Amino acid sequence: MSKEKKKHESDKKEEKVAEAIKENASETNAAVAGNVDAVQPEGVSEEAPFEKALKEVDDLKKQITEANDRYIRLMAEFDNYKKRTSREYERQVESANEKLMLDMIDVRENFERAIKSGDTGSDYSALFEGMKLIFNKFDTVLNKNGLESYAVSGDLFDPQIHDALMNAPKAGVPADHIADVYEKGYKLKSRVIRHAKVIVSSGEPQVSQENGSEEKSETK
Repeated sequence: MSKEKKKHESDKKEEKVAEAIKENASETNAAVAGNVDAVQPEGVSEEAPFEKALKEVDDLKKQITEANDRYIRLMAEFDNYKKRTSREYERQVESANEKLMLDMIDVRENFERAIKSGDTGSDYSALFEGMKLIFNKFDTVLNKNGLESYAVSGDLFDPQIHDALMNAPKAGVPADHIADVYEKGYKLKSRVIRHAKVIVSSGEPQVSQENGSEEKSETK
């Protein structure tokens, strides 16, 4: 066999090996492409995760906008509610004052009639009786509107509703009880609006032996 023949056969073998390598590479590429297609569903692009994130951001923006709208509506409704409540409260106060004033008109007219009768007449005893009637009428009006007075001599002293001006002994009144009332206290619908000013008893007056002996000598 000549050298040229051997070279020719060697070239053919190399060509066959090169073709085999090319075929193997083509099959490998096809297999890889098949695996990629299996992993990535058909119709889904590589930009899908980014688009999904953008959609989520848009959804969140819509939710925030809706929440802000609801908040604004609630604040507006609450503001309207406060205004309505304030107007209703003012109307109730005005209505209560109106009823009180209507009752006080009667008392005022009674005072006016008493003053006129005092100017024209000289019967002061009748005028005094008329003043007492007006006072009773006035007291009735106050009681009807929830006002009541408290603090009477002999009541137990209560620092929660009484203001002590001083302590002094008083016959017949035990210690820590009211001896005298300087100013009555007042309650409006059971709520104290003015404390009573009182003198608190320190107990029975003490009689000295000297005074006692004088008293005994005077009785003999």
